[in-house]
Amino acid sequence: MPEKPFQSALAPQQIIRSGKSVTGGPIHFIGKDMWVKLAGGNQPGSITVLEDVTPPGHGPPLHAHPFEEWFYILEGSFLFELGGKPFSVAVGDFVHAPSNEPHVFQNTSDKDARMLVIAKPGGLENYFAELAEKAMNDPANVAALSEIGARYGVTLLGAPIAARR
Repeated sequence: MPEKPFQSALAPQQIIRSGKSVTGGPIHFIGKDMWVKLAGGNQPGSITVLEDVTPPGHGPPLHAHPFEEWFYILEGSFLFELGGKPFSVAVGDFVHAPSNEPHVFQNTSDKDARMLVIAKPGGLENYFAELAEKAMNDPANVAALSEIGARYGVTLLGAPIAARR
């Protein structure tokens, strides 16, 4: 993975308040906002913790990567596909996407949905920051997203759920 642009950890007893991010503000990419709560950087054993705010009917392309991800639903509901199997999740549900397992999700709520996303090892925030920096706002533009994703170990495998219906 490329070098990290963010601090790798919180100072002892530091609090990241609601609506705040260690990056100063949200990372806006592919039509959604991501609030970085803990920037893992590229350090071995690190984690990244993000608050994902996804608009109704929205979600990323189908993808896989060599790191694990966990999703804890805070608000709203989502349709997930993990390893080709679809399932619905709602507030309080917890989803694990193992390394290299193809996965995708879509907000099925009629308002913004929120979830906590945890990635291990950390560094996922750097991929999102580059997408934002290059104004990548179309989740269906798999070719353009793939070029950037390759630098971070993210392999785009197909269109978002909404584009396949």
